[in-house]
Amino acid sequence: MRLMKPPKNPFHPGEMLLEEFIEPNGWTQAYVAKELGWTKAKLNELIKGKRGITADSALDLAEFLGTTPKLWMNFQATYDLDVAQKKREVA
Repeated sequence: MRLMKPPKNPFHPGEMLLEEFIEPNGWTQAYVAKELGWTKAKLNELIKGKRGITADSALDLAEFLGTTPKLWMNFQATYDLDVAQKKREVA
């Protein structure tokens, strides 16, 4: 049985949101925050990697962007596992 290797350096979901959705569509963070019903601070913290994706935020993003909530939860889980693995390697 072959196991799939995780990405070497997974992106934070906020970086993915910015680079794959916000910038290509020419949206401002203020516009996206308003459409999501979030504060600008909440969105900016997510983009800067200071905040993670929660189940509620995954639902909001999926509805607004036409994706699935699982996509956003998987981005977050992949990122979190990578961070945890790196911490163990340092210890």
